Amino acid sequence: MSYKISDSALSSPLATLSVQNAEVAKLIQTGYSPADLEVVRKALVAHNTLTLRRYPSGGHSAVTILDINETLYSSLDGLLYNMWDRDNIMQCLAELTLAEDDALRVGLPVDVKAWRRGMVAALEHHKKGDYRFVDLCLGRASGYPKDYMRRPHIRYNPISLSECGDNWGHGQNDSLSFLNFMLFHGLRTNRINWTDIDLQPSALSFAALCHGLFWKIHVWEDYDLGAWEDCVGRHWSSVACALVSLREQRKFLQASGKPLHYNKDGHDFWVTENGVRELIEKCEATLREMGTNEFIASESGATRSVDLAQLNPLLLAAFAGEPVLDDANTVAVLEKIEAELLGHIGLRRYANDLWDGRINRHDFGEKEEAQWVHGSPQMSFIYGDLYKRTGDERFYDKQVLHFNRALASISPRWLTPEAWIIDAHTRNWVADANEPLAWAQSMLVLALAGMKQSIALKSQTATAAAAA
Repeated sequence: MSYKISDSALSSPLATLSVQNAEVAKLIQTGYSPADLEVVRKALVAHNTLTLRRYPSGGHSAVTILDINETLYSSLDGLLYNMWDRDNIMQCLAELTLAEDDALRVGLPVDVKAWRRGMVAALEHHKKGDYRFVDLCLGRASGYPKDYMRRPHIRYNPISLSECGDNWGHGQNDSLSFLNFMLFHGLRTNRINWTDIDLQPSALSFAALCHGLFWKIHVWEDYDLGAWEDCVGRHWSSVACALVSLREQRKFLQASGKPLHYNKDGHDFWVTENGVRELIEKCEATLREMGTNEFIASESGATRSVDLAQLNPLLLAAFAGEPVLDDANTVAVLEKIEAELLGHIGLRRYANDLWDGRINRHDFGEKEEAQWVHGSPQMSFIYGDLYKRTGDERFYDKQVLHFNRALASISPRWLTPEAWIIDAHTRNWVADANEPLAWAQSMLVLALAGMKQSIALKSQTATAAAAA
């Protein structure tokens, strides 16, 4: 059952809000004061909506373990108990945000070093598999779709940090870029130091070998699998994630004033500022050529004009405080996603998506594709960055709207599912079994933090205007 709040009540030009939890419906406001937002935060904390977990290894599962006896069996095939680099870094971003805001973290069992442990765990995994980078760089593996199992494994065991071994499409440049972003963003902002004992030698190994890999496969034009692992093509989202991470890397190299060097089995791998700059320029050129399309070239010949995965690089860019290309391009992508993928609860990944989190569904009617819940909190955070950098009230209004949509998608169990799906028998919308999904939880944390920052900024702006 959904609890509707009208368009007019929310001052929104978009679809009527359909709230899935009656208690959450009482929390949603047309505008938020600090006190209003704290009421929301306390309610989410009290119901474990924002609870994120890590194992002693630093790894985490895509589905957050809240109650082992209940959650373990909710994911029928156990697939989402594995760890993905992309999901992991999204959780790292949320954990970092919580670590630096004591008030936001009150009541949450989140270690202030959790984000760092998660990043280091990913680096350690790739150090174990560093030969995969080397094989590609030296031409021992082709890098083509038939060899995607020989690419660095971006999905792995969260306890041992070892490869899972089963056949998987690991050709996902955006996942490697997420980790590259986290490492160099942390270094650039002095949250971590290059010589930290827990970073080395895994950080140097990853940074140097990933740089070599990006050059070898021509990351700016490579055909990878993208975020959804469903189509071999040149993905806007993958190239854009690489671009944002490379900018952080270049800033670090500029500040340090010296290149990185790593020797593996007698082979030298260098990372220079000029090499990173050239990659940046090539990625920018590709993105400008592609416009706002997710892919215009693919192995199958298919194209895709809009995709929810395009939010991923926009998220990283917002976290860094610099747009992927420029604000006009960011807004164009956001508005295209709103126009074509927005549902009454969440957002479709793309048009005619058959996947419902378990199987491909061929019984879907019009607009019955699964509606994923991480999209609106991501968009809220991105719009918040636009508001912070431009002061444009329209971006603040969109930020509030998508924050409310994020709240509206919380299930009656106060959890964030991966998506809302059509039940094959009743044809009702139900939360899928993958709840709580760590990715969606993390985006809700960022959306909450973004709203807190914007509310404070809005108040400061109003005070300054009154004083003038």
